[in-house]
Amino acid sequence: MNTYKNQKGVGLVEVLVALLLLAVGVLGYTILQLRAVDASGEALMRSQGIMVLRGLSENMRANPAAQNSYPAAVRNYTNITSTPTVPTKVCFNPSITCTAAEMATYDAFFAAKSAFDLGMNITMDNCPGVASAPVKRQCLYAAWGDTAISATNTAANVSACMSATGVYVNGSKCLMMEAY
Repeated sequence: MNTYKNQKGVGLVEVLVALLLLAVGVLGYTILQLRAVDASGEALMRSQGIMVLRGLSENMRANPAAQNSYPAAVRNYTNITSTPTVPTKVCFNPSITCTAAEMATYDAFFAAKSAFDLGMNITMDNCPGVASAPVKRQCLYAAWGDTAISATNTAANVSACMSATGVYVNGSKCLMMEAY
């Protein structure tokens, strides 16, 4: 009878230990689920950024006469904090005749507006590590979240995204695409 008195409450302690182990397991699963949601959001932003940059790249290929106009046109829309203003000539209307440079400005506006609507910022600059090449390749950049890119009419600052040698900065939320 004495052993029974010494065993009182042991079952309750076992249940509490089992609940503690279950709580730790559920907490681990919850953290894993949150990381999966974050990764899905990051993948969505990358996909949307690729679509915006691919569209601009295709517009550049369709307008080879304005290849030198695109970098400055895109950089004009880099540091925007509100919806970009429409250029004076809207080249989307087939009845309006636009020069190659005006079309480049309109393409840059359209890409910047799409990026802004998605919470991104875009710019364009010489690709890293190829400054000495006979033909300078241009790279398009998209950044979101806390990764900041900026530009002037003559150059872009993408150091928060990419090093001078073309290596992504650890933890940055951006992407780069070459545009031929």
